Amino acid sequence: MNNRQAISFLMKLIADRVSTLFSLRAEVPVTAAQGRLLMYLEARGGGPVSQRDIEQYLNVSHTTAKGLLQRLEEKGFVRTAFDDSDGRVKNAYITERARESRDALSQHIDSITAQMMDGMSEAEEQQLFDLLRRVYRNIK
Repeated sequence: MNNRQAISFLMKLIADRVSTLFSLRAEVPVTAAQGRLLMYLEARGGGPVSQRDIEQYLNVSHTTAKGLLQRLEEKGFVRTAFDDSDGRVKNAYITERARESRDALSQHIDSITAQMMDGMSEAEEQQLFDLLRRVYRNIK
C-alpha cells in the first residue's frame, strides 16, 4: 500500500481512536456522536431543531439520527416533541442536564483536540484544517 492509498485508512484509524478516547475519558456519559449532536443543538440555541436538520448536519440516516436522539433522551440530555404547526416534524431540545454538562463536554473535546495537535504549530494546525476541509468538500 502506498501513502496515497493509506490516507483513507489512516483517517479511519484516527476517527476510531478519537471516538475511543472520547468514551474512555468522558465525564459526561455520551458517545462522540452524541456529543457532536449536543454541541450542534447548543450552537443552534438549544432547540427546536428538527430531526431532519440533525440528519443533514451530521450526514447520517433517519434511523441513525432517531437512535442518537432516543439514547440522549433516555439519558436526560434532550427532549423531543412533534412540532405544533406540523405534526410530521419531530424537534429536539436540549435539557437543563445538557446545559449543566456543556462546559465539561467542551473541555473534554478541547483535551482530545490538544492531544491530537501536540507538537504542531498554529500554522500547521491551520494547514491541517484547510486540507481536511478540502478533502471533505471533494468527497461530499
